[in-house]
Amino acid sequence: AIQEDPDQRGLAHFLEHMAFNGTAHFKPGELVSYLESIGAQFGAHVNAYTSFDETVYMLDVPTEKPGVLERGFEALSDFAGGLTLDPEEIDRERGVVIEEWRGRLGAGTRMQEPQMRALFGESRYINRLPIGTPEILKGFPPQRLRDFYQAHYRPDRMAVIVVGDIEVAAAEALVRKNFSGLAARQPAVRPVYEIPTHQETRFVSTSDKEAQASSVTVMYKRPLTELRTMADYRRSMAEGLVFQMINSRFAEIARQPDAPFLAASAGDDTLGRTIEAFSVGARVRDGGIA
Repeated sequence: AIQEDPDQRGLAHFLEHMAFNGTAHFKPGELVSYLESIGAQFGAHVNAYTSFDETVYMLDVPTEKPGVLERGFEALSDFAGGLTLDPEEIDRERGVVIEEWRGRLGAGTRMQEPQMRALFGESRYINRLPIGTPEILKGFPPQRLRDFYQAHYRPDRMAVIVVGDIEVAAAEALVRKNFSGLAARQPAVRPVYEIPTHQETRFVSTSDKEAQASSVTVMYKRPLTELRTMADYRRSMAEGLVFQMINSRFAEIARQPDAPFLAASAGDDTLGRTIEAFSVGARVRDGGIA
């Protein structure tokens, strides 16, 4: 959604914040207080993130306490369709999100832009950072946020995942109870924004006087492989095991006295909705990139 309209940059991320500032079942501030009362910590057990193409809400709650799981499902259903989006709460949260934006204005962000241009090329993604811009965060009217919420928080774009010490039938019953009330809508075509391919090998070297570490990364891009069948899942499991083995060997090397790097890792990354990349990178001592 954040790719479609430049005036919507930051709204998906802002909605993520508003999920904890008033919903159908929890008054502003009440959800965090309740979760802390059952032993959950914000960040460790209660969290959310917004990337270029999705927002994910995560709750980790105890199953042995009566009623807690049910309340957790109420919170998730509120995220999906019960945010109150009170104008006063929206205005109060603007400063919080702008401070988050300001907190990112360090060496990492300054060095990020040329790296993104190498990875994404001239795609729309390089101008659509999920955090948004101060101008939009300060100036969007509350109704624009409500319209965004109504347009993009819809059943055909949602998935609910339940993992833990709970019977499958009980979990399914809770999902049906809490999410069946979401109004079904006519499926909307979701535009796919391509990341242009390129024949040449791109390379970027960046530095900043405030950078606290040196690193080198190599990424090999390829078309995204979808995960739809059991065979796809088996392949992904095998690849995951390979990465675990590679990373275990890297960890062993890093512990040696004459190790060429401080830490290293390999894995897969997803770029947009059309490209994936195998990456291998290392953090090294200053002067050790070569």
